[in-house]
Amino acid sequence: MAAPSRFSLKLRALFWRSLSNLSSSFFDRYFSTPAPPRASFVVSIPTTIAKVKGSIPLQFYTPRTYQQHRKLSNGSGRPSAGKLYPVVINFHGGGFTIGGPGDDARWAAAVVEEGVVLVSVGYRLAPEHPFPTGIEDCVAATLWIWEHADEFSLDKSRVIISGFSAGGNFCFAVPMRLYAELEERKKQGRPLFSSQSGKLAGILAFYPSVDWTQSRAERTASNAISGVKGPIPKALFDLFDHSYLYPGSLDMTSPYLSPGLAPDELLLNALPDSIYIHTCEWDQLLVEGEKFRERLKGLGKFVSGSMTKEVVHAWDKRPSFSKEHPVRDRVYAEAMGEMMKMLDSKS
Repeated sequence: MAAPSRFSLKLRALFWRSLSNLSSSFFDRYFSTPAPPRASFVVSIPTTIAKVKGSIPLQFYTPRTYQQHRKLSNGSGRPSAGKLYPVVINFHGGGFTIGGPGDDARWAAAVVEEGVVLVSVGYRLAPEHPFPTGIEDCVAATLWIWEHADEFSLDKSRVIISGFSAGGNFCFAVPMRLYAELEERKKQGRPLFSSQSGKLAGILAFYPSVDWTQSRAERTASNAISGVKGPIPKALFDLFDHSYLYPGSLDMTSPYLSPGLAPDELLLNALPDSIYIHTCEWDQLLVEGEKFRERLKGLGKFVSGSMTKEVVHAWDKRPSFSKEHPVRDRVYAEAMGEMMKMLDSKS
């Protein structure tokens, strides 16, 4: 069967984006309590890595003390001394095709309660921008945050990346693409930053996809209950795959598509030592996520996290409709504990 046209994919993507905004963002914001926070402010930055130029919105979620402690200019164009905040750079989910940087507002709320700034990246979506544009936008955002850390009172040596689903894939693909970018700049003798380079202190990845060499059918077969309990219809999976994996001749073993298959040396050099991976019992991505967890442990990485029983993919993004969400609260608290360990190790 021939792949759908790009025009057809764009129309379908618009439909699913509207439905996603209604079922998740609208109902979660107006029919669940407490309401998720809104971004403190938004900064739009230019693309610097991708071939197709454009802009990338960055949503900043900040602790209550941020504005009073933010460093002010001393008149010389340089920021004066002040508090530096650790930062989590977040990549949202949505099959690389739907969703947006505000989808993880409840995650952002948990992060800022720990006194950490969260920056959610509005990377460009497929099918308008297929692989690898989203990854390259997230690399550009990470570099920009490092380069402008002083301006926004951020501690560039205490940076963590987080992501959900497709964003979980980016949690591993982005550091590897970032590593390649920095190595290329070194070879060309290009300056890396105006000051000392930034550092990744850790990764917080939720139900990531890490092996695109498997078909959807093979993924479901690896965890049969996901075919019964899974909430994502085949039509949506087809949209995700045809939109992002364009053209169809892509090498699915690329580390930027399948981080779980990346060479050992690249994983060792590009990924930080501390990694948190959360998986779901009723998810077709469970087996590849757990396999990757064990591989990283075998390489000497410190890998924490857990598998939550009896939950489906993206379970934490569903509206609670004014009910408490104790499982989500427990998992986010677990991740917060690991986040603080990662940040403390770099302080």
